[in-house]
Amino acid sequence: EHIAIQIIKSQLSVAYATDNREQKSVLLTGGGTHNKFLVELIKKQTHHRIIIPGKTIIDFKEAIIFAFLGVLRLRNEINCLSSATGAKYDNIGGVIYKV
Repeated sequence: EHIAIQIIKSQLSVAYATDNREQKSVLLTGGGTHNKFLVELIKKQTHHRIIIPGKTIIDFKEAIIFAFLGVLRLRNEINCLSSATGAKYDNIGGVIYKV
């Protein structure tokens, strides 16, 4: 439940900061969307209409985001923002193993 509440607070409330009372449609994607329990908790925490796309879109977004994080890591650029993770500082996450 904590994760669902944090998603609502950090993402949906920011997206609708101008008028959070008006019902909007929110496209929920990424790997967490496969977690039915999490999705139900998110739906209970917001009055906005939650739209769940097909499996292909959910998985594609998850894959492309992790690929982007990997590219940032290879370039030694920040890929974990403190504003998104709650960490004290932005950082470069991930390890590169040379074989």
